[in-house]
Amino acid sequence: MSIPILLKQTPFRIWAVPVLNDNFVYLVCRGQDAVLVDAGAAQPVETILQTEELTLRQILLTHGHGDHTAGAAQLQARIQPGGRLPEPVETLALPGHTAGDQGYYYPAAGVVFTGDCLINGACGRVLGGSMQALFQSIQRIKQLPGETRVLGGHDYLMDNLQFGLQQEPGNAAIQARLALYRQDPPAALFATLAEEQRTNVFLQAPDLATFSALRNAKDHF
Repeated sequence: MSIPILLKQTPFRIWAVPVLNDNFVYLVCRGQDAVLVDAGAAQPVETILQTEELTLRQILLTHGHGDHTAGAAQLQARIQPGGRLPEPVETLALPGHTAGDQGYYYPAAGVVFTGDCLINGACGRVLGGSMQALFQSIQRIKQLPGETRVLGGHDYLMDNLQFGLQQEPGNAAIQARLALYRQDPPAALFATLAEEQRTNVFLQAPDLATFSALRNAKDHF
């Protein structure tokens, strides 16, 4: 995918903007005011800001890795304070992938931006955080309403679901999501939390030991 994807239209408009090779950044809009979640590259975001005549009011970052931050300095110059931000937003501490990961939950829009903590179909690697912290962060996400749509930082879904099927070959929900991805990638990628819990083996792990074994296996998949 190389073009922005409109995920939600009213009362918020939420754009998933592909950047780099497999990253997504997101614009949360109400009226013509926009908040950007992550900033891996500036140009694709600037293009949609211009095309949709949006005013950038704020940038939120999930963590400090360059594929999520490299465009932030350039885009910072576009920020115009004020306006009506698409609030309220709840900042979630989601350490584990790194020590300082954050997520952003918009209850009114019914979406959560999980960065590289929960990457649709799996979870992120431990790169500076800890396995225990990552497991606890996943439990925090699981407490959100099941209809919440999960918007992660990458498209790794094919690989993630194939790993899930290796762990649970008879999981019909994973098989169905994989088939949907081949036909309609956005519909499969941006699933609800309830769907994630049926198809994401990391959300099903009952304890830290099981979770750690899964993550270690995925690291070598």
